Amino acid sequence: MLEEPPVTVVHAGRNFPAAFADIRKGFGQRELWAYLGWQDIKQRYRRSVIGPLWITLSMAVTAAGLGLLYSQLFETPIGTFLPYLTVGFIVWNFMLGCMVEGSDTFISNEGLIKHLPAPLTVYALRTVWRLVLMFAHNLLVYAVVLVIFFGDLSTDGYILTKGGTPQPGLDWTIITAIPAFVLIAVNGTWVALLFGIISTRYRDIPQVVNALTQLLFFLTPIVWPVDELTRRFKETGGWQMLVAELNPLYHFVQIIRAPLIGSEQSWHHWAVVLGITVVGWALALLAMRNYRARVSYWV
Repeated sequence: MLEEPPVTVVHAGRNFPAAFADIRKGFGQRELWAYLGWQDIKQRYRRSVIGPLWITLSMAVTAAGLGLLYSQLFETPIGTFLPYLTVGFIVWNFMLGCMVEGSDTFISNEGLIKHLPAPLTVYALRTVWRLVLMFAHNLLVYAVVLVIFFGDLSTDGYILTKGGTPQPGLDWTIITAIPAFVLIAVNGTWVALLFGIISTRYRDIPQVVNALTQLLFFLTPIVWPVDELTRRFKETGGWQMLVAELNPLYHFVQIIRAPLIGSEQSWHHWAVVLGITVVGWALALLAMRNYRARVSYWV
């Protein structure tokens, strides 16, 4: 009598092909996550007189108020500093949303996850798409600022702060802001997946993320220019410049802010962001491989 070969038991939900399939199907169901993300915006501003334009208005007020204040504190020309701060705020709000709202991605979609047979990636993409729509609304503020201060930003050799590095001014490289934002959105997706899975299991994580983002805001050159470090702490900026360079969010902001305000671009920012993209997606895939099937039980 022939012996039957041993049977290998494969857990369908705990392998990389299943994780890849979830991500592939999630991107394929763009009508679903695009609709859900748009409905989130409509629901948030339901019965409002100006609707989603409140996003633009709040950004405009914040940028104008802080721009006028910090331009005086740092003795910087308002014509170049206000665009610098405005773009920084717009990009920061998008990244902040990816981290904070990304942590609540699966928790806030508890009802759909339990009743809608859809890939988990759909809910992460829903969050990122909603933030993309808000980013688009905020770009209206940048457009107005650009029209007002175009002369200052297009001047070859303009400076952001007193004694700062001369900048080349706006030119054709402004188009590099498009792939830069796409790259940031791709990173926002893995952040929503990874942070969302971890936060679903450990509910204290969203509070930790909230606390850390407040600290990171002040450590990231959003309301203060990097030139201030070189002006105050010698030519190299001292160890303070090292703190800025070790902050990954600084590199994400810079790859999109530099072309939008005609600032000098450094390719090391792109190298850092690309490296983080690879590592981040690797971690997200590992989390999807191991815990994707458990999320529906954790929410």
